[in-house]
Parts: sequence; structure tokens; C-alpha cells
Amino acid sequence: MTDEYKNALSEVDAVLDLLSEDMKSKISKSFLKFVKENKSQTYSTNFDIDLPLSEQKLMQETKSILSIIYRSYLCNEETRRKLEIDDIIETKKKQVELNKKYSYENLFKNSK
Repeated sequence: MTDEYKNALSEVDAVLDLLSEDMKSKISKSFLKFVKENKSQTYSTNFDIDLPLSEQKLMQETKSILSIIYRSYLCNEETRRKLEIDDIIETKKKQVELNKKYSYENLFKNSK
């Protein structure tokens, strides 16, 4: 595991430490153990408890891990379904863009 991900897990651990026991109990014990065992032992998080999570200066990897935690453990089924649908729509949009960009017809247009 790279130092970048270990640092991200340190930030995740700092966020998880601020969760209520009720919310933390929804997260898999094995996942919590994974975070504790794999986080950096030397990285100092710059977490400001006076700022909301959305305003924290977190690494992109941290945000990704936190979104996975939210989707997998904390949100309700209705929200989870909506997020899955949003992901499918976004993936299809990106695929259409890639198809246009790399279509056979467009591949050699600019090379003339």
C-alpha cells in the first residue's frame, strides 16, 4: 500500500473517530480494523473539528473512501439506490463522450 493511501486512511480514521457510536456501529468491524491497521503511523492529519466535513481540506483518496463508507454502511436503501442510478447515468455519459472522441469517424478528422 502506498504512503498516499496510508495517509488517506489516517484522515479517514480521524473522521471515524468523530462519529457517534450508533453510526460507527453500522460500519463493519473488519473495515474499521483495516483502517486502524493500515493507516500511517507518522502522518499528522489537519482535521479541524470546528469546520463541517464538506469544508475540510481532505485528500481526494480520503473523500473517495468516505463516500464508499457512506454508501456501503451509513445511508438508507433509498439513498443507496439513487446513488447507484446516478453512477450508472454518469458512467453512460462518460462512455458516450469517449465513443464520440474516439469514434472511427473522428479519429482521423484532425490529422488532415
